[in-house]
Amino acid sequence: MPAINTPEHIRATEIATRELNAGFLGVLLEGKYTEGFLQYAGADAPKFTAEELKIISQPNDFVGLNIYAPHCYVLATDNAPGWKPLPMPASFPHMNSDWLRIAPETIYWAPRIAAKLWNIKSIYISENGTSGEDKVHPDGQIYDLDRIMFLRNYLAQLQRATADGVPVHGYFLWSLMDNFEWIFGYAKRFGLYRVNFETQARVPKLSAAFYRDVIARNAIGV
Repeated sequence: MPAINTPEHIRATEIATRELNAGFLGVLLEGKYTEGFLQYAGADAPKFTAEELKIISQPNDFVGLNIYAPHCYVLATDNAPGWKPLPMPASFPHMNSDWLRIAPETIYWAPRIAAKLWNIKSIYISENGTSGEDKVHPDGQIYDLDRIMFLRNYLAQLQRATADGVPVHGYFLWSLMDNFEWIFGYAKRFGLYRVNFETQARVPKLSAAFYRDVIARNAIGV
């Protein structure tokens, strides 16, 4: 994402986004690797044929983007490659998962830049959400205000993107229920419903009521 929203830094962020995604999203949508990526990969650069590039870059009906947190903030530079990533400050705020930095504008810039770079006509946010403290209170309820804060701010930025004409046609929240979360196992909870992993009982968190209202309005309430 651009560290400062001025034309030169936005352009630098577009260049950085293309290069940093050249090994996967870029080749799928362009049918080629950038020279910068191949130089960076060096001896580990992928081996491919022209026919394989043609196959891998067949037209897509839509592009799904999993969006949680910024990889980095970018500044424009006068030297090649024209951009530089900034180190993340130790005090940068994050959610219950340390890696999940709170930066709602991520969900504005990522689809906006992707749509421009690759002329994408239809984007779906295929994952977005957060883990939370999810403490069970004496009344049996889970008042996950941290998750509501996260969703309110991210969805407001997504609304901003669609208002600006970014072709986002759908959003999938991660997740409906708590689940086995990769290397974190059952320690991190991302769901709108709390799952008791011993009894399998499901209890809606406060965020479930919030998101139900978002769905009904198809917008963030005032």
